[in-house]
Amino acid sequence: MTDRDDLDGRALPPSRLEAPPPSPELLAAVLGMQPVRPRRRFGALALVALVGLVWPAAVLARGAYRPDLGALPLGWVAAAAALWTAAFVFSLTAALVPRRGDVLPAPDRASRVGGAALIGLLIFTLLATLEVPGVSRRPQDAHMTLLQSCVHCAKFVVAISLPFVLVGLFALRRLVPMGRARIGLALGAAGGAMGGLVLHFICPYAQTAHVVLGHVGGAILAAAVGAGLLAALLRR
Repeated sequence: MTDRDDLDGRALPPSRLEAPPPSPELLAAVLGMQPVRPRRRFGALALVALVGLVWPAAVLARGAYRPDLGALPLGWVAAAAALWTAAFVFSLTAALVPRRGDVLPAPDRASRVGGAALIGLLIFTLLATLEVPGVSRRPQDAHMTLLQSCVHCAKFVVAISLPFVLVGLFALRRLVPMGRARIGLALGAAGGAMGGLVLHFICPYAQTAHVVLGHVGGAILAAAVGAGLLAALLRR
């Protein structure tokens, strides 16, 4: 039996052995193919950072700094700023930059780094927050309760974090089939850390309770908002 014979031993007509001609649509699609530019490993990180940092930079450029900034120990001011900055950088990088050799960000790593950054900030502010008696202000000085001052600062932190979450959503819209909430948590934690860094220089209230609840609490709230928002929007 030759390759022109069917299972019953009968010869197949030549027309049965020839492939049909490609359709015009297929030919047009093949001829119109272009080389795909590989995704840059740090492209999403650069985009989100550049857009998200516009608002914090504008706030700090106004120069309305806390009244006790010059009276605080310079080493402590620098150490606290470095911790808030590190929490921002590590969380944002974990959310947007794949591991070397990978194509997509790793949700498990992103959530671990974002959570660890928030825990580190919480421990630092609980144990090492400083205020200068007679210079640092208290919420009562502005006729506010502690709760009102914390809500005010937490809302500011969440607002600062939203551009990072939304631009991160745009950058990852086709790249996060799973683990969206964990990536969103890291994006929110990064934005919250940036909000806390800005407040470190402009918020006049230096009480430990205020910094823990208003600043770090705001960053934790931003992480929760990022987790819920990214998961909900990407599902749509």
